[in-house]
Amino acid sequence: MKITVLYSGNYGERVLNTILEKFAQNIVSIHEIPENLPEYIDDVSEYVPENLKESDLIISVGLFGDINLIVCDIVKKTNAKSIIIESHSPKQVTKGLKSEISNSLNGIKIVFPKPFCSLKPVDDKYIDEFAKYFGSPEIEIIGETIVKSVTVKRNAPCGSTKYVAENLTGYSLNEVEFESGNKLHNYPCLASMDVDNELGDTILHLAGYKIKEAVKKSLRFSNKILTVTADCKGFECGFKCYKICPVVKMGEKAVEIEKTHANINNLFCGCCMKCVDICPFNAIKVLNYKI
Repeated sequence: MKITVLYSGNYGERVLNTILEKFAQNIVSIHEIPENLPEYIDDVSEYVPENLKESDLIISVGLFGDINLIVCDIVKKTNAKSIIIESHSPKQVTKGLKSEISNSLNGIKIVFPKPFCSLKPVDDKYIDEFAKYFGSPEIEIIGETIVKSVTVKRNAPCGSTKYVAENLTGYSLNEVEFESGNKLHNYPCLASMDVDNELGDTILHLAGYKIKEAVKKSLRFSNKILTVTADCKGFECGFKCYKICPVVKMGEKAVEIEKTHANINNLFCGCCMKCVDICPFNAIKVLNYKI
């Protein structure tokens, strides 16, 4: 697999350094895009890098606004088949810009993970090969009551999963889920704290939910879960819990609908409590329970 990387800013540089650890031999072209470009650019062609090489996958990291449109020109010059354009800020790639890029590249597989650590396989040869190693965090925690070791099976593209794993040893298993979020902040996670209108939450919070999801999947329990009682009448309210859930909007099945009733999948749930607050039937309860 041949990869071209476009990057900008501190976040872009961090991701580049992380993925070089695995894909150094696959990356055929690296191009730094200037920061602080205008949000709206009439003609992005002047920013298209020279000396582009034949590629299978284009990864765009840290670009804001119209400059993201350069991928359309780069695809033509590199014959790339797949594209990853990440977002760690609501200001990077608007809904309209996504549509413009997608419509311009009909037949090319494009994903827009927001945050980048939400990337999952999408039944695409090149994106899925990348997602084996970078994307939604996956870890293995060893220990009966205290964490003895943590192995990273899939790192976040920014490298935060590795950092979190290295700093969880010695904690009680009951503390690990909470502490994983703290360690992500300490890394520090560079995702935005501005609320993303598409997701209904901050991208930093969503990144936190992803590392906690990895912890819960490894431990098979959580200190706090949400459960839906028999009082649920989702068919009457239009399943407000599903519509408001930022993790659902991110692409995970945190809320699942079964005919007239909603269920919470606590492996994915970030316990943001938005569904609890909006439920008109007070049917979502908080419990301490093993998943």
